[in-house]
Amino acid sequence: MRAVFVDTSGWLALILRNDQYHKDAAAYYQFLRSNQMPLVTSDYVLDETLTRLRYDAGLQTAITAKDILDKAKESNFLSMQWVDEAVSAKAWELFVRYQDQEISFTDCTSWSICQRLGIEEVFAFDRHFYLMGLTIGPDK
Repeated sequence: MRAVFVDTSGWLALILRNDQYHKDAAAYYQFLRSNQMPLVTSDYVLDETLTRLRYDAGLQTAITAKDILDKAKESNFLSMQWVDEAVSAKAWELFVRYQDQEISFTDCTSWSICQRLGIEEVFAFDRHFYLMGLTIGPDK
């Protein structure tokens, strides 16, 4: 699938204007939109993103972000993948295999989804995605 998976770090950098990567994230997001590159994210990433936004920037920021993501889904620019038993089982295998790395279970579910869908690029500022051989954008 020719798409880009969006990680929590990508969403946070895009939404939070005071994030150190905000300008890079905003430019990359516009590049993806102008090239009609579909985005994919997961319910686990959404959970992490909205929770971090609520705690770090306030409830209204989280609500606004959810509205923006919903509009992106309605316009078919963003696809939401739900973590099911198969994704969770594969994620657990990855979580145990990479026990020497400080990776989250959510990252492992994202890796599992990327593998299942054949996604090779991730919109992220989390370098752990290189462990799975994925390309990270924007290139930093």
